Amino acid sequence: MTETPVDRPIRIALFISGSVLFFAVMNMFVKLAAETGLPVPQILFFRSAIGLLPILFLMAQRRNMDLFKTTRHSGHFVRSFVGFFSMCCFFWSFALLPLANATAIHFASPLVLTAMAVLLLDEKVGPHRWAAVIIGLCAVLFMLQPASNGDALGSLVAMCAAILGAFAMIAVRKLGDTEHALTIAFYFTLYCVFLSGVWTLFVWQTPTLPGLIYMIATGLLGGLGQVWLTYAYAKAPAAFVSVFSYLSIVFVTALDIAVWGHVPPWQVGVGSLIVMGCGMYIVYRETRKRAPLASETMPCTEGEAAPTEADRQNPV
Repeated sequence: MTETPVDRPIRIALFISGSVLFFAVMNMFVKLAAETGLPVPQILFFRSAIGLLPILFLMAQRRNMDLFKTTRHSGHFVRSFVGFFSMCCFFWSFALLPLANATAIHFASPLVLTAMAVLLLDEKVGPHRWAAVIIGLCAVLFMLQPASNGDALGSLVAMCAAILGAFAMIAVRKLGDTEHALTIAFYFTLYCVFLSGVWTLFVWQTPTLPGLIYMIATGLLGGLGQVWLTYAYAKAPAAFVSVFSYLSIVFVTALDIAVWGHVPPWQVGVGSLIVMGCGMYIVYRETRKRAPLASETMPCTEGEAAPTEADRQNPV
């Protein structure tokens, strides 16, 4: 079986890893904000409204008004609607489960995403990528065993977030055929501002100073993470990108120790090494596969594939 190729795999890996780090720290602030008594819709509104600022800044830097134009409004709406409710479920799960447990259950998303990518996107997923996704998921479950110490409602909400998130990323992949990553991120965040804003009107609570700081940090980190995540899924096969989302558990575990004093068991150390090994193995394979093609087409940096026409026209 011939797998769908990945252009510039190291570049994509860096973008998705950075995005995962941004979102891990963002999730920490979401949980801290929820612990002050702020309702989830209000946290979502700040995450969306403030998260729009980094996106607008990056779009303004390019001085290209075409980034605001689109002919695929229905696609942006579907992606935003599904993504919004995925985020709602994910944030809600933080109020029902420990941070690491909610994150662990959310990692069912890559398996759903890989299966849906085969059915809906006609991506070719070979045994190496399947193995990386499955081994990574098993490592996460081995580390945290989320079902053993969480309530049923929290686990159900987190699983809903995982399934909806997978479908949202499928929509991103389809939009990425014609839309720039910043355009996709802009419309998603804009729709989220509207949806969460209407909801917040009915549940608004005046935040304390710490709560306000937490929500502002949530918005800034979420905006930056969304841009990098959107770029990765728009430029690479879903099965390749999804492997790196497992790095989140490494970052979340470190935050659990630093902020809440939750010392993980030895399983976390072993599982973390397996998770990181999956990502590095996939990058190594893709770099080796692309190297002969790059040398035949044009000179480029060692270990990096030659850029495609789309990359030259729409770099991020």
